[in-house]
Amino acid sequence: NLKSVDIQVTEKCSLKCKDCCNLMQYYERPKDVETDVLIKSVDKLMTCIDNLDEFRVLGGDPFMNKNFYKTINKLKEYENCKKIVVYTNAKFVPKGENLNCLKHKKIILEITNYGESSSANDQFVEIAKKENIAYQSVRVTTWQDSGRILPRSNKNEKELNKLFDDCCQSDLISLLHGRLYRCPFSANAANLKAIPQNDSDEVNLLDKNLTNVELRQKIKALTYDKKFLTACSYCMGRDFTTALIPSAIQTKKPLEYEKVQNF
Repeated sequence: NLKSVDIQVTEKCSLKCKDCCNLMQYYERPKDVETDVLIKSVDKLMTCIDNLDEFRVLGGDPFMNKNFYKTINKLKEYENCKKIVVYTNAKFVPKGENLNCLKHKKIILEITNYGESSSANDQFVEIAKKENIAYQSVRVTTWQDSGRILPRSNKNEKELNKLFDDCCQSDLISLLHGRLYRCPFSANAANLKAIPQNDSDEVNLLDKNLTNVELRQKIKALTYDKKFLTACSYCMGRDFTTALIPSAIQTKKPLEYEKVQNF
């Protein structure tokens, strides 16, 4: 039984926030997740678990993916998940099928309103009301200072364990390019090749050498047995003591980072 799974449909975002905790600011050539890969991996996941409280569909901004609706229409079909939450920064309002797919009883639209940066917020809210799309729009002026890839720290195992235990994102299971990760920072840092690859920190849902029983055990181990992640050595951590900074400050170009060599 899983609380939630982040379904990242794209690395693209309509904003370029320099402190994004999902690390979108580091992507030089962001791309969409291949729809076929995404659907096959979600199919495999939902076959191997009993229940899921909610899918959390995001990016970047998920509406940057022109095939977003195909993923949503597939997610609606799973009877062992009752809710789909779609996250957007409301920089623009989607059109056509990417909008129409939101008109479903399972779906809640979660708009993070960053003021001027979320220039289509009011328009999106009006359309949601008109089309009877369940939504909420939350004005956000600050967020936690946790969106940076740091040089590898020298924290010992006890310190890493505490950082992981205290983190408010350590239970956000994330699906990216066919692989499950324990948190969005780990998912995107690994995808960016900013941290060393660690097979125990991810589950390849499309590994044909694994039976469903073996895959189920790997998902269970990732979800319940981890004490800390490789990513923790490159992360500031995120708990109630983390400093607050102004939200959605934009960078004109992707931020630089050092890629690891053992990929």
